[in-house]
Amino acid sequence: MDDAELVEQVRRRWEQGVPPKVIARALGVRPSVVAPLVRRIAAEAEVSQGLGRVLGCWVNCGWSVGLGLERHPEWAELDAPAGEAEGFAQVLVAREGPRRGRATLRGYLADVHCLGVKNTRDPETMDAGRIPTAIRTYYAAFDRPAVEIPIELGRELILGAVHYARGLGFEPAGAFDEDAAAFLGEWDGPGRIEFGRDGQPFYLNGPYDNPAAVIATLERSVGAGNFHVSVAAGPM
Repeated sequence: MDDAELVEQVRRRWEQGVPPKVIARALGVRPSVVAPLVRRIAAEAEVSQGLGRVLGCWVNCGWSVGLGLERHPEWAELDAPAGEAEGFAQVLVAREGPRRGRATLRGYLADVHCLGVKNTRDPETMDAGRIPTAIRTYYAAFDRPAVEIPIELGRELILGAVHYARGLGFEPAGAFDEDAAAFLGEWDGPGRIEFGRDGQPFYLNGPYDNPAAVIATLERSVGAGNFHVSVAAGPM
């Protein structure tokens, strides 16, 4: 099979929702051959859907704690442990804007240990030259600068967290709609990130949570003793 036929075969299967590894096995080629073709085909599809080319994707340090990335070392190497951010991934994505020299940015905050997406930033279009300033502003609350990551990892962190949390009984924040999900691009997960902390849900309460309701939901979905909780002192 020549290169053009291979691309077409990969495209046809990808559009049917077949995972890249299964495509490679069906076509008798290595996954390392199929993976870049899938990325190219996905990028072309995003452009055809009105999504600009990805200009960059960033996340805070410390997001990978407890996510079982031993089997995905190339992603684990992108992180630097930072205790204050464990369990949370704040992801920022920049795409080419509607006009030359412009960029559109969207931000997402996910609790990757339990609750999934907790906040979504509305899209903001700006001069592409302002992206570094926007990154510093978005991550100003963190002790260390954001880390640039592949869009595939950013997509997995957010859409994978949504998928995991829904399995526990939690829906993403209301601002996370179809447009917010589509901005991340096509997802063929679940992937290899093991959401939760070390294989189990771990709930750390936030200022706007209802801990009693969260705990009750976890007891229904996974059963008492199959999750961990750290709740600050206060009313339950």
